[in-house]
Amino acid sequence: MTVVRSAGDVDLAALERPLERICQNCDQQGACRRDKCLAGFARQVLKYARLKGALDVPGARSLIPLDDFKPYGQDLVAAGLAETLRQCRECRDNHSPDCVIALVRTCLESTVLPENIDYPGSVFLYLVRVKEQNPELAALLAREVKKGS
Repeated sequence: MTVVRSAGDVDLAALERPLERICQNCDQQGACRRDKCLAGFARQVLKYARLKGALDVPGARSLIPLDDFKPYGQDLVAAGLAETLRQCRECRDNHSPDCVIALVRTCLESTVLPENIDYPGSVFLYLVRVKEQNPELAALLAREVKKGS
């Protein structure tokens, strides 16, 4: 079992790239309030992790702006979710919902899914759970994961 303890163990730039693309396609560019925007909040979490060199952002899960109802493109969200799946180290008992990877995944899920998914430690099982809520997103996500492998 690999335990990820510092931001140096994760490719934060790879997590940031899909979020940048989401922001570039947003009609509220330039007027973004990161405390009210799921993608903006996720980017802020990654910035914090980079500055502090830590993977956990204590209490951040409770700050996720769940009242962001802007439309998000499923293809862009799928690319971001695929990257979180590639970055996750299956921490199991050491998993933290305040880990930057989990926070980015939760933010992205909240853009297109009615309910968040607890990551089960398996990409396959995660895809099954996504498919239960959004079969189209699950298909896009499976292609993105396969493309990055």
